[in-house]
Amino acid sequence: MNAQGLILLIAPPAMGAAIGYLCGGRLAGLRDLRLSALWLLWLAAAVQAAQYYVTPLRHPALLILVFGLVLWWLALNLNAWPLAIRVAGVAITVGALANGLAIALNGRMPYEPTAAEAVGLRPGLTTPKNAPADDATRLAFLGDTIPVPPLSKVVSPGDLLIGAGTVALTALAMRLRRDRPDPQAQTVKGGES
Repeated sequence: MNAQGLILLIAPPAMGAAIGYLCGGRLAGLRDLRLSALWLLWLAAAVQAAQYYVTPLRHPALLILVFGLVLWWLALNLNAWPLAIRVAGVAITVGALANGLAIALNGRMPYEPTAAEAVGLRPGLTTPKNAPADDATRLAFLGDTIPVPPLSKVVSPGDLLIGAGTVALTALAMRLRRDRPDPQAQTVKGGES
C-alpha cells in the first residue's frame, strides 16, 4: 500500500476523532460501543494486506471476501448500537455493498480513465484490483469515478459512503460516555456526622 492509500485509510477515523473532540466527546467513549466478533475485521485486514504483498493472492475474488467479512461484522453489530451510530454503520454497509457489486459484476473495480488521467495516473492500466471502464463495464458509475487530485487517487461513491460513515461512527461513538452521569461528580451523602 502506498502513502496515498494509507492516508485514505487513516483519514476517516482521524477526522471522526477530531470532530468527536470538537463536539465534546472523548476517545474513551469508543469503549462503550458494543463490538463483537472483532476477529472478522482483523481477518479482513489481513486478507487485504496479503493482497498487496503476496502475488498469488492478488485475485479480485479476495476483494469480495474482504467486503463479505466486513459486512458480516456489521450485521453482527448494527442492532446493538444506538440509532445514530446504526445509521453511520448502514452508510458503511451500503458503501461496501456498492463496491462489492461493482467488483463482482466486472471482476475488478472499474475506474474511469479520464478521472485517472485527471489525477496524473496512467489511463488504461489494468491491475490485479482495477480495470479501466469501457462500454462493456456494468454499473460503471459505482466504480472509481471521483478524482482526488491531492492524493493522486480516484475513488468510488462507495468509498465516499464508507469514509463518511466511518467519520460519523467515530465521532458519535466518542460521545457515548457523555450521555452517562459521571460517578466522580456525584457527592457521597451520609456516613459522616
